[in-house]
Amino acid sequence: MPEPLQTKVCPLCAETIKVAAKVCPHCRHWQKRWSLANPYFVATVYSVVGLLVFGCFAALMGKMFGPKEDFATYRNEISVVSSQFSQRTSESNLYNTIVGTLTNHSDVGWKDVGVEAQFFDKSGKMIDAITVNANDFRGVAILPHGEAAFKIEGKAARASTDYWTNKLNVRWAKDANALF
Repeated sequence: MPEPLQTKVCPLCAETIKVAAKVCPHCRHWQKRWSLANPYFVATVYSVVGLLVFGCFAALMGKMFGPKEDFATYRNEISVVSSQFSQRTSESNLYNTIVGTLTNHSDVGWKDVGVEAQFFDKSGKMIDAITVNANDFRGVAILPHGEAAFKIEGKAARASTDYWTNKLNVRWAKDANALF
């Protein structure tokens, strides 16, 4: 075979080298840019993967610790649309149960919504209350301009004849876009 077909010129140092050479013997430049054996290519791949992992981690941290909507600003935008009060007896215990529907008039979605029920006697004196623990309301979410059903139940502190009326209040909620 003629000599020119068996050699080529290194693009970095312009020295003549063999066609089959992977690395220039003069300047140590890799001849194939996209070879998996090329340390520059491998370093580039690792750098890109590292930047992607860092970007995902930064987005997660932003979601965890970034700005969240404050529920106090929107407290009056979430209300109880309808509710129904009932009592049941289990073994020797009386339980007060309220089921109802919440509505969200705001542009913000809310999760882990907490509802408090206050119970009053005939004279208007508060005689009992059920405050739902946030863990009991996990998963209850209200989309912007949406509705959600709820049920709260607690052991009664008084006899069933003492309960005359009740009042429901939305006490807390978390921004639905917040991670925690």
